Amino acid sequence: MENFEFRLEPRDEQPVPRGFTGDIGPFGPVLVTRPRSESGHTPSRQVLLSGPSFPAAEFGGGAGILPSLNGGWLKIEDTPVEMDLRGRGVRKGSRWLELRFGERHYKYTSFGYMRQARLTRDDVTVTLDTPDWKKGGGGPVRYGKVEGEADATDLAIALVLEEVDKYALTTTGALMSIPSRVLFGRGNRDEGSLE
Repeated sequence: MENFEFRLEPRDEQPVPRGFTGDIGPFGPVLVTRPRSESGHTPSRQVLLSGPSFPAAEFGGGAGILPSLNGGWLKIEDTPVEMDLRGRGVRKGSRWLELRFGERHYKYTSFGYMRQARLTRDDVTVTLDTPDWKKGGGGPVRYGKVEGEADATDLAIALVLEEVDKYALTTTGALMSIPSRVLFGRGNRDEGSLE
């Protein structure tokens, strides 16, 4: 469906909302959850997306106690999505995530928690943001905008990533990764130069 806007509300879960719900224009309702782990157990580090018009999406793993892009994985209908962190230095906007799913190639950027995130593919862009006037009070309401002929798979990827720690894409995350890159090498991810 082409060009529409939507709104995501935090789930009413105490003490901290985990996930969100929304009515995604012509695609209808969606539920994104981050299951809570049992007390004393390893954190689940998992995000699940479900909705009648959406493919099942699951994100899991990563570094730290939250599901994160740094070392995490993504599946759509049990099919893995290839993900690579990329960068051209540590400046704002110089880091992104490349995703490949079948014949589709995506670029995902984020400026951090409660800031703009964008998923693009060909002529499709899904943008999520929290306007400055909405920050600070209550739970974080996110506003989405779809440009181009997005389908349920495009939206599922963008929405499930909303509950994932995207610190690795931020300037601070880039700066914090420098010591480990110097000490341990780059591994199999292209982290860009230190410029």
